[in-house]
Amino acid sequence: MALIFDAKVKLFEALNAALPSRVQVSFADTGEANRRAHVWLGETTEDDLEPVAMRAGQAKPTAVNGVVDVHGFYVSPGGPIESERFVYGLREIVTAACRLIDPATVPGLIDVRPESVQVDTAETPDGAYSALTVRVRVRGRQT
Repeated sequence: MALIFDAKVKLFEALNAALPSRVQVSFADTGEANRRAHVWLGETTEDDLEPVAMRAGQAKPTAVNGVVDVHGFYVSPGGPIESERFVYGLREIVTAACRLIDPATVPGLIDVRPESVQVDTAETPDGAYSALTVRVRVRGRQT
C-alpha cells in the first residue's frame, strides 16, 4: 500500500522546509562522511494490515500502520554537550515537521507523529558526534 510511502514523501518535504540550510536533508543515507549535520529517512516498516469493518463486497476498510525512521547526526568541533544539544533541536524540528503534514494531502492518512527517540553521543578525533533516531508512527485507513 502506498499510504506509508506517500506519508514518507510528505515528511521529507516537511523536513526540507523546516530544517536550517546548514543541515543536509536527503531521502536516504548518502553515505558521505564529510557532513557536519545531516538528516535522512531510513527504514520504513509496515505493520500487518488489519480489517476494521465488515462490509459486503471486495473493498473493505483496512487499518494501515507503519513506522518511518528519521536519522540525523551532528559533528561538533566543540564538546559532546554542544553536539547533543544540536540533535535534540533536530528532534524538535522532526516533531514540528510531523505537525506540518496535512492528512488531507495523502488519501487515507489519519496521523503522523513521533513515537520514540534514541540519541547516541561519542567523542571522536574530529570532535563530538551525536546521532539521532526518531521513529515516526504513520496511521491510516484505506478501502
